Amino acid sequence: MKITVNNTGINVQQHGRGELALVFLHYYGGSSRTWQNVISQLPDHYRAVAIDHRGWGLSDAPESGYRIADLASDAEGVIAALKLKRYILIGHSMGGKVAQLMASRRPQGLEGLMLIAPSPPSPMMLSKEDRDRLTSAYSSRESVEFVIDNVLTSRPLSPALREQVIEDSLSAGTEAKAAWPDIAMREDITSEVAFINVPVRVISGELDRVDMPETLQRELLPRIPHAAMVIVHGTGHLSPLESPQEIAGHISTFAASVEKSDTVHRSPAETIAAFDEAFNAGKIDALMSVFSNRATMRMPSNVVIESDPVALRMALTTLIASRPIIRNQIHTLIPSGDLILAIIKWSLTTTLEDGTQKDDCGIATQVMEQGADKGWRIRISNPAGII
Repeated sequence: MKITVNNTGINVQQHGRGELALVFLHYYGGSSRTWQNVISQLPDHYRAVAIDHRGWGLSDAPESGYRIADLASDAEGVIAALKLKRYILIGHSMGGKVAQLMASRRPQGLEGLMLIAPSPPSPMMLSKEDRDRLTSAYSSRESVEFVIDNVLTSRPLSPALREQVIEDSLSAGTEAKAAWPDIAMREDITSEVAFINVPVRVISGELDRVDMPETLQRELLPRIPHAAMVIVHGTGHLSPLESPQEIAGHISTFAASVEKSDTVHRSPAETIAAFDEAFNAGKIDALMSVFSNRATMRMPSNVVIESDPVALRMALTTLIASRPIIRNQIHTLIPSGDLILAIIKWSLTTTLEDGTQKDDCGIATQVMEQGADKGWRIRISNPAGII
């Protein structure tokens, strides 16, 4: 159905029912159809609302109104028209940048934000040649097929999905195709995203060549310190089409945690327990979520990593590779506003090359910080016990 918003007919597809809604925003080149295989695998008790941005899919294509703020205003109008009281925003690529701006406005009813291969909030500056190339990428069937195979995907799409991508890309309005590389991609919303105060999950494809994991770790995560990132292995930029089952699983898990109000660690004790569980299980995504994206950590080698999620992920991956077992016990907590100094007793069991086990113990100090989403995360970690 179409909903008239800002004097523009915005096409909306709805599925399921329930109090908590999932609002889907698609990528540059897609439509609400992009989400069909994801939505079909979600529980029916979620109300799924998939929107065609203006100029895309079955929505109207006016001559103007394609800035990030315009697309956000359209989506906000749809949410208001449908009278959604509780919802999670889910944005992919260009839709991810739109969702970030919407969430930064702290709208009533927003309870979570999921960003799938999102365009970062910082401007992406392309040369005129690259902009022209991007604008013309959706000008013919042959050019779309080239982009699918060489830019957008890592896993092959089924013939039906491939045809869908081609149709969506070619049928978009001329102004919509030009606006992303010429205007919206270059917009800077870095100052706005600092105001996001709901739980945030970022899903990145390991083989994404558009918004690479390293780019998101560098350009997005430090600007939303409480965002937790998950990397989907073997997947490119079109993860909702390449890996719909995995994406649906992450959405379902996140939505369920929002419903149960356990998306964040509500106390330092929960944070430490989550650290131990993730460390001992070798789960790097879960382990990274325990840290602020601006964390400083002194590694056992005495190397200090500061406000660098890429370097911290690499260091922690190396640290847990041999699967040591750690046990942390809080000794003292000294609170100061949204910070807490924690004195922690730790023990570590490692298995040596000859198969014997080595036990170490000591005192660590940590500064934990309560984020905008009210969750507690590690801001400074020093296993040596001295800050």
